[in-house]
Amino acid sequence: MLFHVTSVEQGDATDYCTTGKCSATRFTLGGYGVEDGVTIEYVLDCVEVIANEPKPHMTSQCVHVHAHGEYPAKLYSEAIFFDTEKQTNPPPDPPLLLGYQIRSEKEVRKK
Repeated sequence: MLFHVTSVEQGDATDYCTTGKCSATRFTLGGYGVEDGVTIEYVLDCVEVIANEPKPHMTSQCVHVHAHGEYPAKLYSEAIFFDTEKQTNPPPDPPLLLGYQIRSEKEVRKK
């Protein structure tokens, strides 16, 4: 589906890394997708993690998107994964690319 992002928020995910051995950032998206003439509104979450040991490195990464942008995405039962463009020079140890967990979804019928 094509996912239209209407809002993006980011903040510390203090509930995620409680040991002090990592830091986490939560990204929350608002947006909608249209399938078969039906618009579905979503609120999505993704938590990006940086481990501090043995040296700081990103262990999981969220796809970064912008409000008022449209992105190809795949809908699964509990998450939405955004398609990404192939990198020409990927890092040697790329972090795990995460999907966005569905916090809420609401069907809105088109008139």
